[in-house]
Amino acid sequence: MKITAFETIPIQGRSMILRMFTDQGIIGYGEPMNYEHWRVVSQAVDDMAEYLVGKDPLQIEDHWQTMYRSSYSRSMPVFVGALSGIEMAMWDVFGKVTGMPVWKLLGGSVRQRVRVYTGIGGNTPEQCAVNAKKAIEAGFSAVEMGISTQPVRFIDTPESIDKMVQEWQQYATQ
Repeated sequence: MKITAFETIPIQGRSMILRMFTDQGIIGYGEPMNYEHWRVVSQAVDDMAEYLVGKDPLQIEDHWQTMYRSSYSRSMPVFVGALSGIEMAMWDVFGKVTGMPVWKLLGGSVRQRVRVYTGIGGNTPEQCAVNAKKAIEAGFSAVEMGISTQPVRFIDTPESIDKMVQEWQQYATQ
């Protein structure tokens, strides 16, 4: 089996779908992180494709090491985002060829259930509370909050931490 082509498809937000095509008609899917610069990540995928087209997609570690070690920019987010999407697509092809889910190929599960969370935005406690309530109503039991544009407030004492937790609990139950 050989890799024949790659395609990147930007989608809403900061997401991108990568499709890796093979000469046996198997398509592997990956998601390169694009950090809002999808054209640059797409170009990085195209650059890596020059090495990968014609190669066996099942030689995942060999290709990963070759690409990672051959780039002086390997610590740059664009490079890592492109490489991660390509690696996902290779694992997807491997799973399809073997008839196994990728999670089993990577060693199996360590738990029966996985807790999922969603990211919420908001620059004020009130905005965060509204967004947290929406997330809870959507079925999430955990949220991730981004960085606020408000100045950092240092918390001096354990009592102030307890007060902050109580305030958040109050907002979450509204």
